Amino acid sequence: MMPKFFDSYLALISWFVREFLRKIVPAVTLTVAVVLVAAGVTAYYVSHNSQCSDPDSISSHVYHPYRLNTIKSCITASGVVDNVLQEADGDYHIQLALDSQYSNLTNSASDQYQYGDLVVEIICALPITQSDAVSACQNYTNNITIPSINDHITVTGPYVLDTNHYDWAEIHPVYTLTIS
Repeated sequence: MMPKFFDSYLALISWFVREFLRKIVPAVTLTVAVVLVAAGVTAYYVSHNSQCSDPDSISSHVYHPYRLNTIKSCITASGVVDNVLQEADGDYHIQLALDSQYSNLTNSASDQYQYGDLVVEIICALPITQSDAVSACQNYTNNITIPSINDHITVTGPYVLDTNHYDWAEIHPVYTLTIS
């Protein structure tokens, strides 16, 4: 048979555990929830406001913008540069082999006409020889870094389908580009 003080000791431990679970666990749960919500709001704000803004109103300098069907107003993607082409409209046409987490951004036209790559357009970066593109680049100086073949880059800008080119997928124009 157990001594009486042992029953009192067990009752005290039982009371302590109940009080702990009743008061401390909800407080900790609430604190964790507040931290997670704050982190989510911060991540959303950073991804939707600082990276996905149109610096210098770059989009207003796209020639014949009606040809671009905007799927998403702003996305970020990364990958390795397969090719860098200079276009008569003053744009660099970059073929980007996407990192696996962005592979859903290409489509069948990208597969057929762009070797499975996402097209990334850095606009108004070259001398323009295409007459109908000249006015779009007036009063605009492009400051986007031009990558080289095999560079790993991260780009941000509108995700569009180019209706003049089989609806292949593009980020056009590039708002930001970093080389890593």
